[in-house]
Amino acid sequence: MKLYPPTTRFALLGALIIGIAGCSNIKPTEDHLKTLSETNLGEPVKRISNVRNDSMTTYYIASTASGDYNCSVPSGASGGMFAVASFGMMKPAAYCQPKGARGNGLTPFN
Repeated sequence: MKLYPPTTRFALLGALIIGIAGCSNIKPTEDHLKTLSETNLGEPVKRISNVRNDSMTTYYIASTASGDYNCSVPSGASGGMFAVASFGMMKPAAYCQPKGARGNGLTPFN
């Protein structure tokens, strides 16, 4: 049985979509969030709290000795696509802003 090119392309596209859909359920653990935050902030993180996510990003608050920070990490499908696009050589980083900072891209913390 020989598969024709349109059938092969359709099968490969379907497998890719199913693989990415499986990534959308993956949420980072609190230990992983703590490690990402410590790398970004350059100081030890005491506590991770208020963890929530939409289908593309995980938002949380990282508490350190110098104060609280609003942080976000690509997760789910966007984190999976990031890993695929970088061939697994790069990992998503946490983006943190001091709590109460204005004009940042972390809109869920209004």
